[in-house]
Amino acid sequence: KRSYMFNKEGIPFFVIVIPFLSIFLITFLSISYNLKLSSNNFESNIKEYKELYLQTNKENNNLDLFIENKINENKIMNTEYSSFMLAVTSVVTLFMAFFSYIMILITKDVVKKYKIEVQEREEELHSLNENLSMKVQSGIEEGKQKDKKILEQAKLARIGSMISMIAHQWRQPLTELSGILMELETATRFKKADEKHILGAIERSDKMIQFMSNTIDDFRNFYKPDKVKKEFLVSDSCKNAINIIGATLKNFNIKLNVNVENDKRIFGYPTEFSQVILNILSNAADILVERSIKNPQIDLNIDTKGILSIITIKDNAGGIAQKNQELIFDPYFSTKDSSKGTGLGLYISKLIIERNMGGELSVYNDAHGAVFKIIVAG
Repeated sequence: KRSYMFNKEGIPFFVIVIPFLSIFLITFLSISYNLKLSSNNFESNIKEYKELYLQTNKENNNLDLFIENKINENKIMNTEYSSFMLAVTSVVTLFMAFFSYIMILITKDVVKKYKIEVQEREEELHSLNENLSMKVQSGIEEGKQKDKKILEQAKLARIGSMISMIAHQWRQPLTELSGILMELETATRFKKADEKHILGAIERSDKMIQFMSNTIDDFRNFYKPDKVKKEFLVSDSCKNAINIIGATLKNFNIKLNVNVENDKRIFGYPTEFSQVILNILSNAADILVERSIKNPQIDLNIDTKGILSIITIKDNAGGIAQKNQELIFDPYFSTKDSSKGTGLGLYISKLIIERNMGGELSVYNDAHGAVFKIIVAG
């Protein structure tokens, strides 16, 4: 590993410090040399002052001679000091010139390498951006294909659920039709089938057939996708879902308690909202049947708080396992047997409430079971 002072980050260090070191060196040498000359001169002066003092009484001319000698010595000392400083300054100047030349070469080399490195990194970044763009595009396509597959599977699951619910809706009228036909058959065999009896049977049969026809219309309208947002009452949308699943709940002896404390009009897709209610009610019914709960019941509560509509649906099936609460809305996650569920119902429900209607769908456990909470702004 190169030393910090010799890489490109270290160049400013040399450029700034070396001139200061040079100035410091000149100052140090000049002061040292000056002190040395001054010291030698001081010792020489002391010695000569002593000799002069002893000879003062003998010759008066010695003092003038001494002063003249001192002046000459000072001139010589100044000349030596100037020569020394000139030599030191020349050496340092040559060194600084050489140093500047070396630094220019190093700087050019470093800048060249830095430019090459920047260019290489720009090319790598460009290549990475191209690859990233391709990966993002590929990811988007995969996501679209996945969403398409999920929607297709959800559609198939809804068809299966719809057929099951239609079967529950039709079971009672079919039983009554069968009873009417048996009654007519018995009356005919015993020669008691008069016109009034036959017309009454036909009228009751027509009512049963009309009910079954209306059931088909209800299911067809219920699963027809909404194309335009509009205002609708929360309670009306919930009633549509209850009409679809009511026969199923009755067939499994599941009691549904509906409590409308405060109703409100909200803006969105009423059919999709009904499908969310239906999905949650259907899941609650399935878990109640699966766990063989005694006195099974589902409570649906509608309330408002300011501009918010709050819908809670809770059951008494014992709740969701803690490990599954964070996964309950994931696609393909299901605690049911694969033949009974696709794991898409709650995932689609969360998409409808949060993406299509800007609301929130969450779940938690209370003392009796799971509580699904829907919050939508009016």
